[in-house]
Amino acid sequence: MKGSSDFLSSGSANEFQKVLKKYPQALKAKVKSKTKDNGLAKLDKWYQEEFGALVNSRSPAYMSSEDLVKMMKWKLSRGKFRPRLVQLAESNAPDFVKSTSEKGIKLAKQNKVAAGITELSKLKGVGPATASGVLAAVVPEKCCFFADEVAAAIPGLAPIKYTAEEYKMVNATISAAAKRLNDETSEDDWTPHNVELAVWTFAVLQSLAPDQLPVFNGKEKENSSNGEDDTRKRKRGDKR
Repeated sequence: MKGSSDFLSSGSANEFQKVLKKYPQALKAKVKSKTKDNGLAKLDKWYQEEFGALVNSRSPAYMSSEDLVKMMKWKLSRGKFRPRLVQLAESNAPDFVKSTSEKGIKLAKQNKVAAGITELSKLKGVGPATASGVLAAVVPEKCCFFADEVAAAIPGLAPIKYTAEEYKMVNATISAAAKRLNDETSEDDWTPHNVELAVWTFAVLQSLAPDQLPVFNGKEKENSSNGEDDTRKRKRGDKR
C-alpha cells in the first residue's frame, strides 16, 4: 500500500482494524517527535476516553468553557501550538460557550453537521477544524476530526485552508469510507471518527515509525470478517 490516500480509498476492514490497533504506537511516535513534552499523551487520553462521554452526560448535551479550553489544548498539542488560540478560547463567556455548543451539538445530532460547524465557529478562537474536534468526540457516528494528516489523504484538497467547505468534503469522504467498511463486514462498527483515527495512525506511523505499520499480505479483504476481536464486532441493528 503506497500511502494514506490508498489506505483510505481501498484499505479493507481488516486492514483498518489492524492499523487502528496501532493508535497507541502512533500517539507515542507523535509525542516523541515534539521538541518538548506538551502534555499530548494525557490530553489525548482525556479527549478520546472522557470528553465526549462527559458532554453527552449532560441533558441537553453541551460543552463547558473548561472543556473548550482543554479541547483546544489537545488540538494544538497534536499540531503547532499557538498560545493565542488558547487565550481566545479562554475569553469566551461561560454562558455563551454553553448555549452555542448546545445548539451546535444538537444540530449535528440532527444530521445538520454543516450547520453545527457554523454554530460552534461563533466561539472565539474556534474555526471549522476546532469545531470538528468537538463534534468528533460528541457525535462520532456522524463526524470526524479535521486533522491535517486526514485531510492530506484526500486528493484535491491541498493546499488546505481549513474552511467549512473543506471540512464538508473531508467528513463526506471519511463517512463514505465508514459506510464502505460497514458494508464489507455487514456490521455498524465503523464510524467517521474511528476511520479518521485509523487514517491518522497510518499517516503518522508511515512518517515517524514505518516499522510499526502492520504488514499486509494481500489476503486481508477475504479475511476481513474472520478472526476479528469479538469485543469490537457489532451486528447491524444492535444498538448497544
